[in-house]
Amino acid sequence: MKKMLAIATLAILASCNSTKGVVSTNWLGKTVTIKSVCPENGVCTATREPGIALKEDTNSKGVPKMVANEETILIKYEFDRKKADGSYADDFHKEEIFIEIPAKTFKKEYVNEQLQEVKLTFGRHCYCKGSAGYFKITEGTLKIDNSENKTKVKLNFKAPVPQLFENVEFTVE
Repeated sequence: MKKMLAIATLAILASCNSTKGVVSTNWLGKTVTIKSVCPENGVCTATREPGIALKEDTNSKGVPKMVANEETILIKYEFDRKKADGSYADDFHKEEIFIEIPAKTFKKEYVNEQLQEVKLTFGRHCYCKGSAGYFKITEGTLKIDNSENKTKVKLNFKAPVPQLFENVEFTVE
């Protein structure tokens, strides 16, 4: 009986150790650790691109364009729901967050109005009339720990349109 209790206790303790996160490699070949829960039926990824910035294109409804800028780092978190089957053209859903930060090493927390100090953009792509497109995030908390080769992000936010997730936490190298 004591042996079974010990095994059950170890199993519970092992399952509670969720602080490590899911480790993967992104399309740039960089290590990504995602600690937040990814919505069902999809894949969550993150990238970190030094020397890239966002430039809003007013002629294309706020679609951000990537431009070279050695003083910034562009971080992108993306959720992509896979199509259930190939029979419907509008059977897709993708949400992404762009975070443009200074390239220098720093650790800082931004809350609500302070979010304007970084470019923080939420993108929603789906067949959802009136709520698809790109939107500035102005409500939430962003914690950034940026070094020369790695960025840790913890974001709790509210977008101005419906969203599938409100909390993301990840590290990208």
